[in-house]
Amino acid sequence: MQEFFSVSLILTQHINRRLGRTPGVTLSKVSRYKREVSLEENHHILLCDLGGTLGIDQEYIAPRNPSITAMNYMGYSFGVFNHQDMSNISHLRRTMSFSKFPWMNCNITHPMTKEPFFGEPYEIYNINGMKLAILSGYGGSFRPEAENEHPTLHVSSLGNSVKRWLRYIYDTEDPDYVIVCISDADDEIDTIVDDMEGVGLLITGSCEGEDLEENEYETFSIEDGQNIPRYHHHHTGKVMHVELSFKTRTTTYEFLNHSVARIDREISQLSDDQRMLDLVHYHL
Repeated sequence: MQEFFSVSLILTQHINRRLGRTPGVTLSKVSRYKREVSLEENHHILLCDLGGTLGIDQEYIAPRNPSITAMNYMGYSFGVFNHQDMSNISHLRRTMSFSKFPWMNCNITHPMTKEPFFGEPYEIYNINGMKLAILSGYGGSFRPEAENEHPTLHVSSLGNSVKRWLRYIYDTEDPDYVIVCISDADDEIDTIVDDMEGVGLLITGSCEGEDLEENEYETFSIEDGQNIPRYHHHHTGKVMHVELSFKTRTTTYEFLNHSVARIDREISQLSDDQRMLDLVHYHL
């Protein structure tokens, strides 16, 4: 077991099925970046998507969505749907059948039972013995199939869903550190952050039309007055890298510090991952 270790979250969004061999951010270049980071010692990587990368709102002829082929190869840890992903539910469900990693949305539910439509909306990652819990949800205003009298799925209250599932995670999993990821974050986020007691990090994704100039940073303290910082980072680019550092104690894990950077420019300058391109070359 490592005394000092780091966890890196590489978060993508709005890549819109850009596979490779084009300027700017592509999945192939993100794959190259992940491979380079994975060479660092005592470093554990979680590759995540905050929506808009599958290109569900774009037409494709092949039976399998090429983005999910690429993301499976890249070893994505989890994804979170945004409004683009839910623009075509039939395409989305077909794509999900090929996914090798979970898509977690605590407030995307069955219309009748109000249980999560795509399975449990959280994952527990055992990293160097530490139980890291990640819970995800959808924060946008778009409602899929709003014109249908009997829609396939339902968007429940984000605030109520997050509170309910955090309570469940604390009661059943006893995590050492908790991260919440929300796609398409809107003004409702401001009303629920005070209900995230015990959450170490909140990451919110942006709507595609949002100004993408720089990241915003906010710090909160929990209600009981203990000096335990919680951080809120709003993802305004296509790729963000969050690195968290921990120290192993006798029976617990101490959070030391973290850093965050939007890395669109750095990713854009990388060369393609040729092995990934070979998998999806018919779609380039």
